[in-house]
Amino acid sequence: MTYKVLLFASLRERIGQDHLSLELTDSEATVAALLRVIEEQHPELREILPHVRVAIDHEFGAPHATLPTDAEIALIPPVSGG
Repeated sequence: MTYKVLLFASLRERIGQDHLSLELTDSEATVAALLRVIEEQHPELREILPHVRVAIDHEFGAPHATLPTDAEIALIPPVSGG
């Protein structure tokens, strides 16, 4: 299954695009697997990924959360500053 993952702020700047298209099998369609694939394909994000929140259809998902096939998925980096 192909998932479109929206990128924001520093993630978008590091990659140079506003989204990623990722392939996951049905058995690996979880938040944790998604982050693992992103880290493998984009090692430049490795240091920030542990701090990123994953939103699935506008709600934050836990690492074990399953990704629905038609879900809007977004990676939300931590807010810096204050």
